[in-house]
This record gives sequence, C-alpha cells and structure tokens, in this order.
Amino acid sequence: MPGKAAILLVLILISLGAPACQSVASQTVPDQTGLQQAAQTREPRTGGQGLQQTTHDISPASPDPIVDSIRVLCLYGSIPAKGFEGKEPMYGGYNFINRITKLHGGHACVEYAPDKALSFQPQRHSSITHAGHLTNRSNPKNFNSCFRIYTEYRAWTVLGNYYNNIDSLRRATFVIPVTAVQKQRLDSIARVYVHQTPYDYSFLGMRCASSSYEVLEAAGIVSEYKHDFWYNVFTTRRLRYLLYKEYLRNKDKGWRLYTCKGSLSRQWETDQDNWTHY
Repeated sequence: MPGKAAILLVLILISLGAPACQSVASQTVPDQTGLQQAAQTREPRTGGQGLQQTTHDISPASPDPIVDSIRVLCLYGSIPAKGFEGKEPMYGGYNFINRITKLHGGHACVEYAPDKALSFQPQRHSSITHAGHLTNRSNPKNFNSCFRIYTEYRAWTVLGNYYNNIDSLRRATFVIPVTAVQKQRLDSIARVYVHQTPYDYSFLGMRCASSSYEVLEAAGIVSEYKHDFWYNVFTTRRLRYLLYKEYLRNKDKGWRLYTCKGSLSRQWETDQDNWTHY
C-alpha cells in the first residue's frame, strides 16, 4: 500500500538509539511528597519539579479485583535547544540524521514491580543504525539484544550525559492498575525474558517501544495490537500515544498519568496530537 511504503521510507531516516546492555548500580531518589495517591496505585517516586498529575478514583471491585499497579516509564528524546548548541551535550555530530535520531529517540520500559523496570535494548551498538541490527535475525545465536532489570533511577538516566538530572527530563509515567493474574504474568515474563531474550533488537524490528507494548499485551493489559508490534509501535512517540488513548478509556478504572515538561535548554520531541500541550 502507498501509505505503508511512505511510512517505511520515513522510518529509515528515524533511528531510535538505545543504550547497550550494562549493569550500573544506582540509588533511587526518595519519594516525592504532596501528590495525592489513589488506592492500589503507586505514584512516581523520583523527580518532583514540574511534575503534573492527572488522578481519578478507582472503580468499585470487579470480578477480577485490582491488587497492585505497574508503571510504564517513557523518556522523551531531545537535542540542544536553539541558542544552547555547544552548551548542552550532544552525542555525535549536528548533521541532519543524528539530530533526527536523537530528537526522536528516548527510551521506554515497564516497571512491573517497585524499582524493577524491564528494559529491552541491544547488547552492542552496531550496524549503520548504531543500535542493534538493521533487520532482525531469526537465529537466537545471532541476536544482539537483551532484557535487563533496572532500578527506576537507572531507567530514567540510562541514556547518560544530559539525562542524569531527572527533574530536567521530559517524561511521561503511566500508572496502570493490575489484577493478580496480570501481575503474575508480568513477573513470569520478566523472569523468562531476562533469562532468554525472545527476539532480536533491530531498527526494522523490535525495540524498546514495541517490546514494552508486547510485554503489556502478553500480560493482558493492552489489546489494540496483537501482532506486528515492531511496525504498529515503531517509535516511543507511538507507544506514548497508544498508552494515552488507553488512559482516556480507562481513567475511571484507576489509570493515572504523570508528565514533566523538561528543561527549556533542550528541544524535546512532541507528542502525537500534542496531548501534553507543551
């Protein structure tokens, strides 16, 4: 179809870099006070400056009662804002491709338990995309991918450099109530995926956004897409938009959303339909 062909041409220009697998110990920032907490949900625990909250009461008990909540941590991509070139860090050159890559980069992961975020990424920066293979490999022996369990602080600062100050980051946090069955599935998925990665990390394949959606779908939390995750959830921007639509449909069931605008010294990626109004 012409539409898909055009989209694929654009995708070739937009490579979302992801950090190579590494284990770095990090400390978690203390809980942020002053935020209203709804029953059975956890509010963001790090970074309070500029944090905006949308909160709703949880609906009455259902046949599958809510027993806990998880969070999807979405970090926006960015480049130095106009007038801050040379002052704000910029990994790589200022060429068009690199600017597009960084602006539409960022990261996303699923915090399935307190301070345990399941993060999908390449083991080595390779190929012309510098973020895993260009196309996926079918043989597990050739995978350049891994799942790691990070602390919340490490999940936010995984890109390093200008991402070390959490309060300066543009980010969105989706708090999602889960049932006992959904929680059990997530725990099981995390154990299995960390032990044996189910798919390769590649530019034209699974990456952090599509893998995060795949994990949520496997746990029975989202259902808009059940296959072709790499194409349907190609970017972190697309993942945020899909979760935002889920939030609108489920806010009366306890879904919550937190956003932070981020530093003005950086140009941040905007959201589809500009739902954050930044």
